[in-house]
Amino acid sequence: MSDMGIDLTTYKERFRQVASERQASAAEVERFLAVLRPRVALHEEANDGGVVFRYGGLPRLPEDVEWPGGASFLGALDCAAVPRGELDLPYPESGQLMVFWGGEAHWGDCWGEVIYVADPTTATLRQPPSQVGDVFAPVDYFATPQVRLPYDSGWYDDVAFDGLEGIADAVEKTFSEVFDQFALGGFPNTEAGPEWDKINETPDAISVQEAQQRFALLRSQYRVLLLSDWEPRDQSRINYVIRTQDMAAGRFDTVEMFAEVGH
Repeated sequence: MSDMGIDLTTYKERFRQVASERQASAAEVERFLAVLRPRVALHEEANDGGVVFRYGGLPRLPEDVEWPGGASFLGALDCAAVPRGELDLPYPESGQLMVFWGGEAHWGDCWGEVIYVADPTTATLRQPPSQVGDVFAPVDYFATPQVRLPYDSGWYDDVAFDGLEGIADAVEKTFSEVFDQFALGGFPNTEAGPEWDKINETPDAISVQEAQQRFALLRSQYRVLLLSDWEPRDQSRINYVIRTQDMAAGRFDTVEMFAEVGH
């Protein structure tokens, strides 16, 4: 199912209207709508909202902030330009989030870090350490409200929405598509699978039950800070997630990152 240039409130109103016309169960409809999360697509097509995310280039970092390990600089999120009213995370009202990530050549073995710079004008452009390698060519991304349904993402594959797919299809036809490269909010790319939930075959592997408990925690308490369906440099799915209370308190060191590298 395609993504739609539409805010979540409008989507819900339209969905209820179509559902009523088709005499769908009101309880089932509300159960479905309660699962939805607001999402903002980030795309290269310019609009009046201005640049929200700049991929690549060089980060602005204060002198007392070190470049995180051997990570590459993914890009800078302009908090003042983020359409905060369209999302369920308390992004800062100003400043920038500098997003870094490191990845290996196989699935799940990767990490990332997010650094908040309250006043980028007092920071300086920082060249990467020699071990980081090339700097990505900068690309500007703009924002549009968007809806992606939970059973499309696989995030709620254990929840049945029998009979509602047709209603969703009807609503979709009334709105234009938005083809996003990055996004804020919504549901993570579960194809990537959170690396800290990964079950392997070593003697120290966590149990299935423990993995399910961690996944339930991720799903219930974390929200998507930034994700990419395909990171432009090497076609990787990436997800940065954070608890709402940690973001409100400015604790960006608590960001969790997981990815599917190089596919």
